[in-house]
Amino acid sequence: MGDRLAQPPHPRRRAAQGLDRVPRAPGPPAALPRGPLVPRRRRAARHRPGALVTTAGTHAPTRSRLERILRTAGVVLLVLAASATCVLLGRWQYHRHTDRVAQVDLVQTNYDADAVPAADLLGPDLTDPLDPGDVWRSVEVTGTWVAGSGVQLRNRPVNGANASHALALLRTDDGALLVVDRGWWRQTDVVPDGALTVPSGRADVVVRLRAAETADGRTNPEGEVYDVVALDVVQAAFGPDPAAWPAAVATGTLVEDAYGMLASPAPIAPLGALPKPDEDLGNHLSYAFQWWVFALTIPIATVVIGRRSRRDAELEAAQEGALAAGEAPPVAPAPRVRRRPTMAEEEDAILDAAEEERRTAGRTG
Repeated sequence: MGDRLAQPPHPRRRAAQGLDRVPRAPGPPAALPRGPLVPRRRRAARHRPGALVTTAGTHAPTRSRLERILRTAGVVLLVLAASATCVLLGRWQYHRHTDRVAQVDLVQTNYDADAVPAADLLGPDLTDPLDPGDVWRSVEVTGTWVAGSGVQLRNRPVNGANASHALALLRTDDGALLVVDRGWWRQTDVVPDGALTVPSGRADVVVRLRAAETADGRTNPEGEVYDVVALDVVQAAFGPDPAAWPAAVATGTLVEDAYGMLASPAPIAPLGALPKPDEDLGNHLSYAFQWWVFALTIPIATVVIGRRSRRDAELEAAQEGALAAGEAPPVAPAPRVRRRPTMAEEEDAILDAAEEERRTAGRTG
């Protein structure tokens, strides 16, 4: 049955025949092929990652290679210079931090210490240099205020406010002339009445010692100074001619290495008491670490940017080469995006874990 239902084979096509049933010779072709019968296979250009594809030949020109080397060397030198600068700036901020720590420690140690005679720290005639470790120490001084020696010290902020200070000369019983900062007032164009008036009579005071300052070279106006320098205070109060100085000044000995800030008794209005120095350490340490982080970040960022630029340049060269060869240009791989699992995926994971736990429990049971 299957043999009868089988389809007969397709009859073989026979050559054309004439009326006398004799096969005719094949005629010439209508048109000869212009190209080869078997087309040549074109070898597709392959882009290997990391290989630079150019259209000018297999070898990069020497000039381009030299330019690339010089450009790389310039970038390396620039990165090293920038990192070294950041390191130095970090060291500078760190040294400022350590200096500030030392200043705060000195204030905390000396500011509230008991007062001692001034001769214990400055010698019998108060002319010995002030030891840096004795700054802010309280000393007892007995003597007489020099009349007419009041001088204004400008531009010394107090608690963030623009302020001027009242300086005066105190002559000790031993003939030493000590500059004393008696207090401050909020700086205005007019000096308050009584601010520079020096008390009369004997004085038993407690002052905190400070190191004398260095003149900055500016010309002091009459009755004013910009820096606490003993000779400048005398000249601002009595003039530059020593012959015009009063006897209390002319026969005294200037204390040139230190001056005092009045601690007791309290100043008389309109002067305000001098506050305790600020003990805040500031942001120098954090700034130092920031500069050091920059020093590490610069070379890392340069390497990352350089690798991306090189990859983009290689891809662009490969695309140009492919277009010149008539082929499809390579496409940059899409960046991988980390995607959070959906709720359905989380539920499937929970169910799979529960099923696995059930199977494990069944095998152990």
